[in-house]
Amino acid sequence: MKKLLILIVFILPAVVFAGYTLVVKTEPFASVYVNGIYAGMSDIDGVLEITLSSSGEHRITVRKSWYIIFDDSAYVSYPGVVVFHAPLKRAGMLRVYSNVYPVEVYSEDQYLGKVNSVQDTIYVPEGSLYITFKSAGFIPETRLVNISYAKETSVNISLIEEVLSINLKIEPEIFSPNGDWYQDYTTFYIYLSKPATLSIQVLDKDKKVVWQWSGKGKAGSNQINFSGSGISDGAYTVIAFAQTEKESFTATSVLTIDRSSYTYTKEIVLTTAAIAVTGLLFMFLISAGL
Repeated sequence: MKKLLILIVFILPAVVFAGYTLVVKTEPFASVYVNGIYAGMSDIDGVLEITLSSSGEHRITVRKSWYIIFDDSAYVSYPGVVVFHAPLKRAGMLRVYSNVYPVEVYSEDQYLGKVNSVQDTIYVPEGSLYITFKSAGFIPETRLVNISYAKETSVNISLIEEVLSINLKIEPEIFSPNGDWYQDYTTFYIYLSKPATLSIQVLDKDKKVVWQWSGKGKAGSNQINFSGSGISDGAYTVIAFAQTEKESFTATSVLTIDRSSYTYTKEIVLTTAAIAVTGLLFMFLISAGL
C-alpha cells in the first residue's frame, strides 16, 4: 500500500503535467514554423525540439534557402515526445520569360508556384523534369528542363491563346419554385474555355426577356442559380452569351417551370426534425431524473 501511494504521489503528477513535445528532424539550420508561427531553427544535426501547448493537428512548415518548402501536418494525441520527420528536397531557381503573365508552374501535376512577372523566381526540385506552364485562357505548355542545385535556370515560353468556347447545361431542366423545398430552384452550369464577359437571359415564348444576369466569367465552370421567382409556369429559352475583345459565342438551352406538383418535402423535414428534437429532450429529462 505504501509503495502504491509513493507511485501515485510521484508518477501521477508527472503524467498529469507532462507536456507535448514535438521533435522535428530535417536539414541543419532550417527555419521551422508551427501553425504559421516561427518556432525556431534546427541545429547542426537538423533537430529542433518544440514544446506544444495542446494536442491535436499542427501544421509544420520548414523553409531553407535552395530547398523546396516542406508543409505537412503533425498529429499529437498524448503527452510526451513525438518525433516528426520533415525531409527537404534540394532545389534550383527558375526564372520564366513569357509573353503573358501570371503563369502557374507545375511539375508532374505538383503545383510549384506562380510568377507574376519576369522579376519573380520560384524554387524547382533539382534534376531533369517536365515542367508545365499554365495561364488562364491560354493552352498549357510543357518543357523538359534541367535544374541544378543552388543555381538559376531560365526558360522562355510563348503561350498560345485558347479559342473561346462556351457550353451551357441546366440542372434540373424542370423545376418547381413552389416552396416545398424540393427542386425550388435550378442551376445554370456554364463552361468557358477562357475568361470572358458572361451574360444570361431567360426568354418566354414571345421572346421577351423575363430574367437576366451579367458578370465576369472565369475559365472553367461557372454556376448561377435561378429561382424563377415572379415568373409564370411554362417553357423558357435560356441564352448564355460569352464575349472577349475579339470573340463572342452563344449557347442555348431550355427549361420548364412547373409548380403543379407539391411534394410536402418541407413538412416531412420539419416534422422529422421536431420528432428528433423532442426525443432528445425526452432522453435528457429522463437522464436528469426530472
